[in-house]
Amino acid sequence: MQKKPSSSSTIDLGARTLDLSLNRLKTGVDNIRNDVYFSAEFCKAVRNFIFQVMVKQTQTEEALNIEKQSSFSRGREQFRRQYREISLYAISRAKSERETQIDSLLQISVIKLLLDSLSAQFDNFLGRLKDIIRGYELSNNRDEAVDLEKKMFALQENREKSIHMTGREIFLVLKEVNQRDLNEMRRINFGERTVVPDAVFANPMLFGEDPFDDYFTLKHYEIMFGHRPEDPDRYEALLSTFGKILVDIREKRHSGSPHPADPGEPPPEDGWLKKEEQIDLLFNCFQTAYRCRSAMKSGHGEDARPLKKLAAEQKARLSVLCRELGRKGVTEKILAVYEMQPVYLDFCPPLVPQLIAQFLIDRRVRKNVSIRLRQLGKLYEKPFSMKTLHQIRWRIWWMRVKREYGYIIRFLKNFVQFHRDYQHYAVIRKAMAQINLTAEAKIVNLSRVNNTLHEFLLPHERRFQEKPIASHVILKADVRGSTTITHRMMSRDLNPASYFSLNFFDPITEILPDYGAEKVFVEGDAIILSIFEREDDPVGRYSVARACGLAASILSIVRNCNLRNEKYRLPNIELGIGITYAPGRPAFLFDGDQRIMISAAINIADRLSGCSKPLKQALFQKSVPFNLYVFQSVSDEAVVRTEDDIFLRFNVNGIELSEAGFQKLQEEIQLRPFTVNTATASERSRMKFHTAKFPLINGEYQRLVIREAPIVKIDAEQFSPRGVSRRKYYEICTNPKLRAVAESLPSEASL
Repeated sequence: MQKKPSSSSTIDLGARTLDLSLNRLKTGVDNIRNDVYFSAEFCKAVRNFIFQVMVKQTQTEEALNIEKQSSFSRGREQFRRQYREISLYAISRAKSERETQIDSLLQISVIKLLLDSLSAQFDNFLGRLKDIIRGYELSNNRDEAVDLEKKMFALQENREKSIHMTGREIFLVLKEVNQRDLNEMRRINFGERTVVPDAVFANPMLFGEDPFDDYFTLKHYEIMFGHRPEDPDRYEALLSTFGKILVDIREKRHSGSPHPADPGEPPPEDGWLKKEEQIDLLFNCFQTAYRCRSAMKSGHGEDARPLKKLAAEQKARLSVLCRELGRKGVTEKILAVYEMQPVYLDFCPPLVPQLIAQFLIDRRVRKNVSIRLRQLGKLYEKPFSMKTLHQIRWRIWWMRVKREYGYIIRFLKNFVQFHRDYQHYAVIRKAMAQINLTAEAKIVNLSRVNNTLHEFLLPHERRFQEKPIASHVILKADVRGSTTITHRMMSRDLNPASYFSLNFFDPITEILPDYGAEKVFVEGDAIILSIFEREDDPVGRYSVARACGLAASILSIVRNCNLRNEKYRLPNIELGIGITYAPGRPAFLFDGDQRIMISAAINIADRLSGCSKPLKQALFQKSVPFNLYVFQSVSDEAVVRTEDDIFLRFNVNGIELSEAGFQKLQEEIQLRPFTVNTATASERSRMKFHTAKFPLINGEYQRLVIREAPIVKIDAEQFSPRGVSRRKYYEICTNPKLRAVAESLPSEASL
């Protein structure tokens, strides 16, 4: 059965627009581009394969002492395999994170990596050839040196061509791997729109410097554009002309319809101007007439009638187009460009292609060009015959209408191909400008710790990849009166630096590995520590418990040091410790090799570790059973109005855990509540406590005892109580008596 002929009513005027947007991905350290880090092994395979392709194309295997076929095949296969592995990883990540732009990022990053490597490897290849030539000259192998020198000079003169030839072979491998292994997986998981069209990988514009260069457009698209603002054959002017004609076609297609325009249809330049086959469907009356005659001859008259109607519609459109192009003076330029192509390189250089075209169509230019060629002929010692150009000029003059129509259709197809490639080129260049390919250790580390680095590694490298931070705990230990201690010791000719180091910083550093903690910041009177939880790492889900245990151990260290200090009449160290939990990742910056964390949790821990001097003086006159008390000296409305912590604290060798930290602690370990009767000179009450054990990194277990107490409202001036707030605070207790009570509680199994 013959295929039913197409008609204007069934023409598809749409074409998929290439979408490589990265707007949903988090930007990198410069807050502008996306940071991408490729496997060093993959980058090496890219460079090696590019070099092997250049060797193969220049046939310099013998000079470079490289096996002719096996070395190239190994390099090609390694590149294919590693590109496939990295792409599958990107697709898997895109699927698991439900973000297709991760796959788009990988594809654009690979293109950027290849384009950057092509230029660098070309220079490297020329350098290798120069070294070999010098070696030949030193060993008196003059003939080999001359032959290799000729090849090198030819490469230098045709740099863009050489890079394009190499790039085309590399990109063919990408296209092959995509078609065979990757694109079907993208279609299954994400749909057709995520598949980069094959035309992208065959786009010659990717390897050139100027897509509108005359030599470039003539070689790859057989067309040439005007460059002056007033030229009617400029790319933008032609795009506008063709767009207006398409609008007329669309209006005629919809005439008589209740809805004259379909708002869902794309604009002309994003539709038929990207699909070469639409040119035949819209304008090629010659092809349709031939099909009509063939149908008549074969006895299929029923098929000939719609074909005849279609041919008439196409001819009418083509006539309108030709009249418009002729009115603007574009038709003659189109004919001249096609007719001059077999011979223009005989005159260019020294002339430029635009002058040859002008010679053929503009009588005013012809005389000046003739004079210039005669002058240049003497300079180049080469006669430039004008006979060929005059023959072409007369052929254009006598060209018949049918011949002219054929050239217009040919031009439209070439223009559509150029337009499609240029649109893809613009999209790819824009996307590549958003990508920062980096291998610089400083940038990689900074971006990695801030979880903005997109790493595409090979399978064996991913096993050692550090997982992103999911949440973090901050512990701040604040030393009270460090200035006074320093002054007193220096007045006795003692060393305060070694005192703080031996009694505080060094002992704390020794126990950090047991709790999975690391230093964030250290100064003379304070230390800030952090414990991270990482994604997909269930083993490390004890960050708050371990921070609480670490704080208790720090107080124990300081207490023991103070006993020794009293013996030798050295000052005692007094601490206040605050602990807070924050979901999500902190931010980081680097000062040289020093990593600096930025997190609101640091500010909260600072408040929790603080102590009000007036409050401390007032409570020190009383006997208090605990090391931490939190008070509210403002109204409830004032507390609600601000997100800041405006509570007053008495924190003398105490540890306060934030409410968010306590909530997280309840998720980490099974807290067991208990109450204890407490009595002071002024009151008797029942205090609520919680206890549980948690595992350390080294496998040992440590017990926690947490006091839960209400925040007391007080008078801001007299510090007298005025009631109890609904808010709670949480103290990590280190009193040995409380620990003994917790240890003596009957087990749940015996209850």
